[in-house]
Amino acid sequence: MSVEIENDDEVAPRADLYASVLWIIFGGAIAIGSWNMDRLEHMHINPYEIPALVPGLLGSLIAFLGAVLAVRAIGQGGLTTAMPVSTSHDREIGMHMARVFGLTLFYALGLVGTGLPFWLVTFLFVSVFIGILDRERQIELGRSSLRQWARALIYGAIWSAVVSLCFEYIFLVRLP
Repeated sequence: MSVEIENDDEVAPRADLYASVLWIIFGGAIAIGSWNMDRLEHMHINPYEIPALVPGLLGSLIAFLGAVLAVRAIGQGGLTTAMPVSTSHDREIGMHMARVFGLTLFYALGLVGTGLPFWLVTFLFVSVFIGILDRERQIELGRSSLRQWARALIYGAIWSAVVSLCFEYIFLVRLP
């Protein structure tokens, strides 16, 4: 399964409009959740170092870009055109996205904060994510399953180290 969109004209304006609403809701939820987080004023934390600053900015940016997508979709007739008939390729893309969101949610809600070291859950997530989602492409390239999983484990180890070290030494966040 190779999931790719060849050009932007293939996406129906109505589909963009629906997606924009989801992005606005998602970004808004992140921004609101960040706004409601403890600012640690009692610890005299610098306002530029509060824990929710980056997620709040990112959530606001996601919501803003969702609004830009909505304006563009409306300009292209997103309110008046119908959704095209779903094809097997559309269902394939939908299943691929469901796997992406499912694995990501499992990482964020099911693995992080369970008491396991952050580097370990990040290693597991990245390795399984690459191993599962890149499997069919690797088969199409004629690579063995063992080689594909070895590559996934190497990438998992590298990215786990990079993410953990960045959080601890650049962002100064103590990880579990």
